Amino acid sequence: MESLRHESRKNLFYLAPLRGVTDHIFRNIYERYFAKFDYLLTPFITTVRGTTVNPSHLRDINTDKNDSDRVIPQIIGNNADEFLVLASAIADLGYKSVNWNLGCPFPPVTRKKRGSGLLPYPELIESILEKVMKSIPLPLSIKVRIGLDDEKDIFKLIPVFNSFPLQEIIIHPRTGAQMYSGEINQVIFQECTNHCSHPVVYNGDIVTLKDFQEKSSQFPTINRWMLGRGIIKNPFLLQSINNRDFKGDPVVIRKFHDEIYQANSSVLCGQAHILGRMKELWIYLSESFSENPKFLKKILRSTSTSEYEKHVEKLFSQ
Repeated sequence: MESLRHESRKNLFYLAPLRGVTDHIFRNIYERYFAKFDYLLTPFITTVRGTTVNPSHLRDINTDKNDSDRVIPQIIGNNADEFLVLASAIADLGYKSVNWNLGCPFPPVTRKKRGSGLLPYPELIESILEKVMKSIPLPLSIKVRIGLDDEKDIFKLIPVFNSFPLQEIIIHPRTGAQMYSGEINQVIFQECTNHCSHPVVYNGDIVTLKDFQEKSSQFPTINRWMLGRGIIKNPFLLQSINNRDFKGDPVVIRKFHDEIYQANSSVLCGQAHILGRMKELWIYLSESFSENPKFLKKILRSTSTSEYEKHVEKLFSQ
């Protein structure tokens, strides 16, 4: 990632990785209808055993579908050798950097000491970084929560991170146990920025222009911002941040949805798979239609694409 080319800009914006939603289809179509991010993280790619990576494992980051200058593949895993194999395969595709996921909060992941499940083990994280940083062919950044169960885990990790030439640290100031609920810990985030020797990216609970203004006022030294669930709940968010007077057009959301639906229908096999992907999107996108909460239940209960299309058509026709 050549972040220096953006230093003249006041703020940098990153698309957060959201598994099951922000794949290359979403990333490309979103930027066609709304605004462009400075950088876009991919949903995590799991490390694999062995010395080679099957090309199908890297399907979402094929460079014919991605801008390798701005897209940052994210790796999840807890084995240094496997991490290096995957990072090398990503480098061979022409990417400029990779990110290590130390934030995923989902129990099936954390139970395996992956994602935020690694956070209570700073010695293990340090041993992985010691081996990885000696041989990794790309700059490495880290996306992290402040702990798994203990929000003070992060204070044992910051000195570890400071001892390696990492590119930047993306901090979501919640614990893994919190998932995406409860208050973010802004005090701990500020302490992290005070003690971290690397550039810090803020991540968490920016859904409206007002949220961004409050966070940027509270953290005046931060100029790197990650937008995740907020950008799906409010697709016009980045445009609003860049232009306070911007007013979104619901017709654009309809076109955006239809293109994503068509693209998923062309590449996914079976109605269940297509519906599953679209329902994941609607869990967040439904907040753009908060005046009509009942429609979401109908969409989520759809058992066929024809039923789904009927409910979506009714919503957009209102």
